[in-house]
Amino acid sequence: MRSHLLVLLARTAALLTILVPAGVVRTQQPVKSATVRPASTMPTTVSYVQVLGADYAFESPDVLPAGIVAFNLVNNGNDLHAMAIFELPAKHTLRDFLNQYHSLGMIPTWMIGLGQTPTIAPKTEAFLTVRMKPGRYILACLIPARDGRMHTEKGMVKQVTVK
Repeated sequence: MRSHLLVLLARTAALLTILVPAGVVRTQQPVKSATVRPASTMPTTVSYVQVLGADYAFESPDVLPAGIVAFNLVNNGNDLHAMAIFELPAKHTLRDFLNQYHSLGMIPTWMIGLGQTPTIAPKTEAFLTVRMKPGRYILACLIPARDGRMHTEKGMVKQVTVK
């Protein structure tokens, strides 16, 4: 047992001479206490926003508070629905988003996604919590309807402003 330990120590020392360049002395640095900083200067309160989804529209406030927002999507329709949230860059419009999304079949590369609820059945709900800074955002249902058209094509998209 003791000889096994000596062999292990010898191998470790040999490995260290290979891995640590000659003349390099490693000293242990004193541990510094961590600096605690707030994650953001935005408000830390959580705002609750209910979004009613129907066939095919979102009903919600037009203006939302900056900070942490807990969205509660309630599916009041007869179809499956979901809600994705995108930050809308200043140089683009809701129409720009819709034109590119419908013609290319994919989200434009200039859109900034914040998250999406799961797809939910009629008469059910889902939650999504995100941190939002002041600006313009799009709420969009990105799933196709039974007729093959996207829910956004049928009007299930909404622009909101965060202040």
